[in-house]
Amino acid sequence: MVNKYPTQCGTSTDVPHYFFMYMKRLLLLLVSFATILAPARAKDERYIMKTFENGQVYFILPYDIPALTAKTKPLSVDITYLTNSDSVTMNMSVWTAEELSTDSIVFVTDVPFRVSDFQTLFIEQNGKLWMHRYSVRYPLRNLKRIYTASSPFVINIYAGEQIVQYGFANKAWVKQQEWMNNVLHIIDTNRRHFK
Repeated sequence: MVNKYPTQCGTSTDVPHYFFMYMKRLLLLLVSFATILAPARAKDERYIMKTFENGQVYFILPYDIPALTAKTKPLSVDITYLTNSDSVTMNMSVWTAEELSTDSIVFVTDVPFRVSDFQTLFIEQNGKLWMHRYSVRYPLRNLKRIYTASSPFVINIYAGEQIVQYGFANKAWVKQQEWMNNVLHIIDTNRRHFK
């Protein structure tokens, strides 16, 4: 009886034959894994979508909006939207050198709008800076308005006489606008098909 898988190779041609046979199987296995995992890697990792009985929830992971005011860190923003609602919830983290007593938050775009529904979740000292955490609600149409405007929007946070401003430079704005409009298109598509 001939041993198909000898422990010792009888000839110098046995090694390349078995080596290439195993490498071919390994390569086939790796290609199979890559094919299975490719859609997962291609998925946008800047937002999460979950389906529930009452609709789909979109959570846009935190991203930064650069500060236009000196000595201020970028504004960190995350957005939550439920498809059976007409409003989005935007949470903001603001770091400033001084504690703010915020009066209002205004989005300056082609058609500016003041956020009427906002609350301060907490204020705490973080090293030498003060961190302010706000939660604002506004209609989904306003989020679309912000990201379809012809020029970058500016967020003004008013605290008495003090104004803290945030906004994108033109080049960064084009990328951010393109990405957000893609997410908004996915939201609209799902709202139409799964009412």
